[in-house]
Amino acid sequence: MTKQHKFQQIRVRVNAPGASVRFTAETDKQYDVIRGLYISIADERLQPSSTIGLKVNGQEVFDDAHEIRLLTCGNQVAPNEKFFLFEEHLEAAGSSIEGRFTDGANVVENAYPYDAKVYLWLTKSEVQK
Repeated sequence: MTKQHKFQQIRVRVNAPGASVRFTAETDKQYDVIRGLYISIADERLQPSSTIGLKVNGQEVFDDAHEIRLLTCGNQVAPNEKFFLFEEHLEAAGSSIEGRFTDGANVVENAYPYDAKVYLWLTKSEVQK
């Protein structure tokens, strides 16, 4: 029996303040739906003004100016409540993911380089084929 959920991680390496980094990925083919998204940055001081753009199979989900602080939360939030849940159906099953992460240019001593981690919450359809 396979798991009904998977948390797929995409690492985005940010080398300098203000850097704009494109990333691509493909969702796991064994899962049908992208249920939610969460973005993790180890140093919360880097979040203000940082943005993300995201497309799934060429369809825009977030434009390039979407602030990541709207998609993140601190340690005080329970792990199962951290994800931004999509109201619309976003196909997984090997979908192409394209994105752009732009650092907020918050110069934080010894913070660069760092990894922004984009987590996709993948699930199987409720009705199994």
